[in-house]
Amino acid sequence: MLKGDGNGGNASCEDAEWDLSHLDAFTFKRDVGFEVNVLVIFSSHCFTHSFRWDTRQRSEIPAEEIYHDGREERVLDKVRYELSCRLLKSILLTLDQRRIVVANESSRNFMTVEVKNEDSSELNYAAFFDAKKDQNRRRRLILRVQSAYCLANGLTKRQK
Repeated sequence: MLKGDGNGGNASCEDAEWDLSHLDAFTFKRDVGFEVNVLVIFSSHCFTHSFRWDTRQRSEIPAEEIYHDGREERVLDKVRYELSCRLLKSILLTLDQRRIVVANESSRNFMTVEVKNEDSSELNYAAFFDAKKDQNRRRRLILRVQSAYCLANGLTKRQK
């Protein structure tokens, strides 16, 4: 079982070392009528999936594919990892240029979708995040990326 601290680091899957530094927390500035700093943090859901979604029984999953972040255990996911390396940071840095849809009126859960893959094929990659005002620092937002993954079956009615 791999353990993570939520601050980048490395993981291994299928004998390959995964560099998780692209998921280190970072900040950027945006002008929204005044300058605001946005602190971005990531959950392990950006490169792992639930045991429930794995095609194998839990007992069949090798220990080195199980990732523990201190709160929960999940299964390393090669596709999520590769997409997070390639797309996630650029999506976040261009949020102000994207259409953002409120996915659930009762929470601050938002979604943005990319539709082009590197080879120009269609790809529905979604990043789900929570944005809130920092209670300790003025003019700072905390954007926590809850999950990011490819929507295999396209958008649901709710997401459309």
